Amino acid sequence: MNTFFKSIMACGIATALYSCNPDYLGADNGPGNDNDPGNQTANEWSSQPYKLNVVYFLPQNTTAFTDFEERLSGILLQTQEFFAENLDREGFGRKSFGMELISQDMISIDIVEGQYEADHYPYSGGGSNIIPELEQYFATHQNRKKSEHTLVILPSTSGDSLNPGGVPFYGLGKYCFALDYPAMDIQYLGQSDVHGNLATKWIGGLIHELGHGLNASHNKERKSEQATLGTALMGGGNHTYGKTPTFITGASAATFANSQTFSTTSRTDWYQPVNHKIIKLRGKTENGNIIIDAKFESDLDVNDINIWHDPYPAGGNKDYDAPAWTVKPIGTDSLHIACPLTDFYTLEGEYQLRIRFYHENGTAKTYSYEYEFENGTPNIGIINTKELINRDGWSVIDADSEEDTGAASKMLDGDQSSVWHTEWKNSLPAHPHYFVLDMGSVTSVKGFAFANRSNLNGAIKDFELFGSNDNSTWQSLGNYTLQQVMNWQYIDLSSTQSYRYIKLVTANSYGNFNYTHLAELGAYVE
Repeated sequence: MNTFFKSIMACGIATALYSCNPDYLGADNGPGNDNDPGNQTANEWSSQPYKLNVVYFLPQNTTAFTDFEERLSGILLQTQEFFAENLDREGFGRKSFGMELISQDMISIDIVEGQYEADHYPYSGGGSNIIPELEQYFATHQNRKKSEHTLVILPSTSGDSLNPGGVPFYGLGKYCFALDYPAMDIQYLGQSDVHGNLATKWIGGLIHELGHGLNASHNKERKSEQATLGTALMGGGNHTYGKTPTFITGASAATFANSQTFSTTSRTDWYQPVNHKIIKLRGKTENGNIIIDAKFESDLDVNDINIWHDPYPAGGNKDYDAPAWTVKPIGTDSLHIACPLTDFYTLEGEYQLRIRFYHENGTAKTYSYEYEFENGTPNIGIINTKELINRDGWSVIDADSEEDTGAASKMLDGDQSSVWHTEWKNSLPAHPHYFVLDMGSVTSVKGFAFANRSNLNGAIKDFELFGSNDNSTWQSLGNYTLQQVMNWQYIDLSSTQSYRYIKLVTANSYGNFNYTHLAELGAYVE
């Protein structure tokens, strides 16, 4: 790859510091009020071991816009302070992402020249084309990769300085993409003219996408926060930053506090897998609150727990309207949280509940459930779990079809995001599909428990269960139907049965797809 790098000095731009009342930190319009270089103090995050990688990506035959070094430094130094004030308000201290600086007023930027011309990197799909080139760049410039998180900025290719666009502008994992245009400058934030509107849209948008690149999901401010704090950055804040009060919610602050670039200590296991599972989950409505209690097990300490109540359509890019909460674990194994119904915007329809555990190495484990409001009351008890039989010694010994990434054994790994999936890449074998579970010895069960992944297309619908003690002669245990939900579902047998081997045979799946899948399988005695 034809690449080159230079560290850039952004002269004369001072970090914008806030002068808000301490009780109102983060509820400013976004940018700070004090641009006097004489008031600057040493950058308090420059000594952190991990830094945000900042890349200016130039497709072939493309040139950078004038003074982009100075302008981007002003934006990102101001953003650094914006994060610190908000995390401080939420109880995490003045934490912010680290950046490599040449001086207190200038950031270090990597300029990477792409292998192709601009039409190879459009808004749709362009980010996925850029990432492999940057991975190659970092592989050959290992000293330039300061963390797992990278902000990539491309010059607009629209040809219209007042209508920039044409390049990737979104988050993709720990990469996030934004654009540059000639007048992209913090000096225009707050103005009521075309340049002020563009600054809010594109600078606010950059900070929103940076939030994604630093691990944050969408969420909406709770109703009780609107009057004092304004609009959530990771909700609609990309349309308000610089104009009206915009802030980082507690849930987003917890996410950032557990992100690598915010850490003040080094570790070798950032984002490595953890073994984590919810052992018991209970939901109830009490005194105008949704109460969630849980017991969990983890081989690594949990620092923070986030909870989203997301009205349908939910998840993915449909979660801008999801109010969120954050709490610390109780001890090392318990969760308790009360979510006031007065903080919800609607008390009707279906909701997705998401619970996310942030571990000390930054790894997040997320569990999703569905519930519904009925006459203004949530049937939150539907998420309640049963105590399952210990699965040690269990194995799936046969399956008619497995995709190369969807082994049947994944139904027993305790991870709702990993699934048994029948073949679909090179062939699409039709129903019926089956698998055989070996419980290791004859086991008495009252019923079986099933959990789906978040994408419910192709989830098992109708099926039959069989039992055997020799894996040869099978006795039907009945025909059953699963719902198209992510919650644990419990299928009671007609009576307690004792078998070593269990076979499940599908009849169909939701959406009438030939393929099917299942995330988790368990059993219970009562």
